[in-house]
Amino acid sequence: MVEGMSSRLEGADADAWLCANLAAARPAVASDEHFAPCVASLAAALGEVPDLPAPTLALDVALLLAGVKLSASRVEGPLAGHLRGYEDHLLARLVADRRWLPLQEAWLSAPASLRPAAAGLLVARLLERLGTAVGTSVSQAAVRRLATRPADDAQAEGQAVLAAGGELAARLGEACDALARASRQVRALLSDAEVQLLENIGTLEGLAARVALAQLADVAQELEAALPARIKMAPGDGEAPTALEEESAYPVGGWSSITNQGTPESLVTSELVFMDDAARPDLFDLRFVEGELLYYARDESVALRKRRTLALVFDASLEASRLVDAGGRYQRVVLATAAAVAVVRRLSSWLAQGTLQFELVFVRSGGVNPLASEAGVAGLLLKQWRERGRLEVREDDSRAAALERLSTTWGPRADVV
Repeated sequence: MVEGMSSRLEGADADAWLCANLAAARPAVASDEHFAPCVASLAAALGEVPDLPAPTLALDVALLLAGVKLSASRVEGPLAGHLRGYEDHLLARLVADRRWLPLQEAWLSAPASLRPAAAGLLVARLLERLGTAVGTSVSQAAVRRLATRPADDAQAEGQAVLAAGGELAARLGEACDALARASRQVRALLSDAEVQLLENIGTLEGLAARVALAQLADVAQELEAALPARIKMAPGDGEAPTALEEESAYPVGGWSSITNQGTPESLVTSELVFMDDAARPDLFDLRFVEGELLYYARDESVALRKRRTLALVFDASLEASRLVDAGGRYQRVVLATAAAVAVVRRLSSWLAQGTLQFELVFVRSGGVNPLASEAGVAGLLLKQWRERGRLEVREDDSRAAALERLSTTWGPRADVV
């Protein structure tokens, strides 16, 4: 029923179904702190996926995002075994994923009013990856009725429904089994797309923007995974590069001499012998006031780093590539933009010893950038590089003007593709 067809519950049956899922979720869902946010997240998840296999998933995800530790359900009887498989294969893998901590940080940094929407979006992405997005649907009115009830009362009704067995308890057990089976069949429950979506939940307006960012993030991750983790660098003459980010802030060499000026961390340790707890001021204090304490001086030579600049120019004619090839999943323009994102990420890893600068140049047509949405999404995915001043997204009136500007600005140091 869960994997193949959907069903709909109305009235008292819908209320009982939601209460049963509430009782099957983590115990903290009925607390005063988490009840209202969890129900709001459930409403958002139903807005994304009207046929939720098990609403308890939305409640559990909202709890885990809020920092509640994973705990076993208190349900007893035949349903306990179904819930145990769901907890072990889905929830436990979810919180153990390396992307879970960035997801939590993104959720916590989002405005409180957008957190339910972020949790609902994450649930929808999970179900899409698991392939179990068909289940039991209820109306938003049933969720609103649940939100107005006392948490203890709703949980008590749900526990009674589960204890009595019957159709609703069996339906929940089937849904948990389906989620557990699907979880065992996928390699990873999360991807970079979920992290990017939650990090930018406040700037993504509408379904189209969310879909575009998710598709770009998915394709970029696939392309990046297909590239080698490292490349063999050919030996060459010239300065030895360094991996330091700010040459002026970090000295290159070690200690070079001893001086009477410096910071506490570079103090010669033998100077501490002049401290005397019984005498104030002691000899250490006097030497400090008179500037006679000895410090190690560091080598402040300048770090030489190789500098590279890569500019990618997107012509306005790419607007015609908003089509999907036979057997493909994504538009050509999505593949092209995602390739640029993957190139920036992987080159930053391959050439980490040097200074890399990137430019993504989008050519306007008739004074308007036809790829404005792709440029905006690419900028969001590469926000880390933009904030560090290593990436710039620009627009030019024509391809010739873009190439001329790049050649004038960077000269032979720039690779223009």
